[in-house]
Amino acid sequence: MFSISPFDSSLFRELLSDSEAARLLGDEARISAMLTTEGELALAQADCGLIPRDAAEAIARTAATLTVPAIKLASGTGAAGVPVPALVRALKQALPEEQARWVHFGATSQDIVDTALVLNCRALLMLFEQRLANLISSLAALARTHRHTLTAGRTRTQQAVPMNFGFKVANWLAPLLRQQERLQQLKPRLLKVQLAGAVGTLAAMGEQAPRIAERLAERLALAPGRNWHTQRDSLVELADWLSMTTGVLGKMGQDWLWLSQTEVGEVTFSNGGGSSTMPQKCNPVNAEMLVAMARHNAGLTGQMHQAMLQEHERSGSAWAQEWLVLPTMLMATAVGLHHAQEALDHLVVNTGRMQANLELHNGVIFAEAATFALARHMPRDQAADLVKAACQQALTGQQHLFELIREQCGHQLDLAQLQQHLLEGGATLAWFDDILNAAGPA
Repeated sequence: MFSISPFDSSLFRELLSDSEAARLLGDEARISAMLTTEGELALAQADCGLIPRDAAEAIARTAATLTVPAIKLASGTGAAGVPVPALVRALKQALPEEQARWVHFGATSQDIVDTALVLNCRALLMLFEQRLANLISSLAALARTHRHTLTAGRTRTQQAVPMNFGFKVANWLAPLLRQQERLQQLKPRLLKVQLAGAVGTLAAMGEQAPRIAERLAERLALAPGRNWHTQRDSLVELADWLSMTTGVLGKMGQDWLWLSQTEVGEVTFSNGGGSSTMPQKCNPVNAEMLVAMARHNAGLTGQMHQAMLQEHERSGSAWAQEWLVLPTMLMATAVGLHHAQEALDHLVVNTGRMQANLELHNGVIFAEAATFALARHMPRDQAADLVKAACQQALTGQQHLFELIREQCGHQLDLAQLQQHLLEGGATLAWFDDILNAAGPA
């Protein structure tokens, strides 16, 4: 079988694949989840008296041990547009006729596919939760290490005002904490059973239908969901969360790319990739992949929203669109979380270069701090005009900004004192501590 997607390509395996996520999302996992759903459905129906207990137990035992290679379902999937009819045939063939007649009783293919998808998503989200927790722990440790490191704050790519580098790291961390919260909020809406029958009424299961749906949910440890065959908001909400997560990681990666540029050099990566003809290079591959995954998922999010446009009680085309988009977004998120942790594990912070960059251009980066310091001794507008004129001279000459200010107005500003204020003043440490406390103990 040819591999088209980079996510399952042998060529790109070490760059764009994730073995843990692939195991939870691949064909074997999907088939296993569908068989689990069929087995637990039979037991739920027996619990409610709809089908014989002995048949249900035989179905559940067989579903738990049956191995159906994906290739054996391919032809049936191509004919039916969904793998469930072929899977049901394989399950029935493994049972005596009297028991086989109760397989998939009153259910529809979408019930099985959607419930299996939810089971697969639950396993993947557990993986994501662990990776998020590890990433938050690593970022918190980095922030604490650099609580007293001064660096250049930058706006619109230009040096703006010195800031606390630990606080910059904390600002990478903060959105991940919110993503943890959002994930816990969306899980009850996402992790729900789908059992609604042909057109969403579950009429084939009679009066026991609501209780059977509840019992299936209990057996699968899912929430009891009413018909959501064409109500896909919970899956779109998941897609939004995936895109937001890779977006948060991508912003972090984008910062790392700029900070690791040769001319800036404030961070490097000990595992950076090399060049065949430029041996001096150390390419920030992990950071690049974070930006790539963010852009990839951002583009796919719109396609998931398109899948909400469904006709009547079931849409084959919109449903298939989900199959094209959501697994890819899940995999991109897994890859992004992996690359983020790899990058952090190999991140080298060059505090000496940070200090050198602060001293570029004769101290003009301290212009705002100088203005407010002088405003204690003169009107603020006068202080601003004085500092602006001194900056123009500092940028074109050899004198330090503070020396020029002293010459023009007689005030000697204390650079060390201003640096300390920029490290700790304003809301810096209060917000730093708020974020780090939310991240948990060191």
